[in-house]
Amino acid sequence: MLDRYVDPAEPDEKGHEAFNKALDAENEGNINDAERFYRIAAEQGNLKALVNLGTLLIDGTDAQKKEAISLFLHAANAGDASGMRNMGYVHVIGVNIPVNKKEGIRWYTMAAEKGNVRAQCNLAVILRHGKYTQRNYAEALKWNQISAEAGYSRSQVNLAQMYMNGEGTEKDVSKAFYWYNEAANNGSPRGMYNLSMMYAKGEGTPADPEKAAELLKAAAAKGYPKAIYVIGETLLAEGKINEAAELFRSGALKGDQRCIDTLASMGSPMPVHAEMIDRKIVQGF
Repeated sequence: MLDRYVDPAEPDEKGHEAFNKALDAENEGNINDAERFYRIAAEQGNLKALVNLGTLLIDGTDAQKKEAISLFLHAANAGDASGMRNMGYVHVIGVNIPVNKKEGIRWYTMAAEKGNVRAQCNLAVILRHGKYTQRNYAEALKWNQISAEAGYSRSQVNLAQMYMNGEGTEKDVSKAFYWYNEAANNGSPRGMYNLSMMYAKGEGTPADPEKAAELLKAAAAKGYPKAIYVIGETLLAEGKINEAAELFRSGALKGDQRCIDTLASMGSPMPVHAEMIDRKIVQGF
């Protein structure tokens, strides 16, 4: 997903009044007024308005997509880290322009170096998995660490995984537990799920089945498919067929293959819903 600014502009920022009016209008669903005020703020030199206006236009016509990319580029060239990250995104995904992974990585790197935690995470994912470039665990660990320490929960989970697997560092279960816990405390369902597994197995902490169950339920309540599947399997083993099937349908709607396969084995109808996703889409951008 693209970066956009969600906090009001400070009084000392250029075009702050127009930007804040645009933000209020967008939050109220008044897109026409939001666009109008973002344009005014942008004309007054507000870089945040360029970014947010671009996010409004990016899903529109080809002409609007083209303008959105131009707005991101303008913001990026003026030093805005979110503009840089959005330029990385559109090049990696290929939004109305040819896919250019190398250019995307260049923009992600610039945004990461400017302190954008999401770009740091994006870059870490690319380097960790060798997407579009040579795999580099050490650099991936570095960027995940920086982003995690800044409080970004996705990087906290990814960093925990790297410590758990010994990627770019010695395996350290205690550090993995620490970062999963940080992510869970930040509301990450992935963090909650993985922390639940550590409590269940007694990895990095004494085993605590009650804490494990509590975290698993919390992750499922937030819609995390892996947690949904585990609880569904438990219900199935207890003979609670209908309740299990409902959970598996919920997971299937999120594209979880295990939930889909289990539903099929139960002879239960597959859900048809707009939220069904193509699992081939590259994750993490």
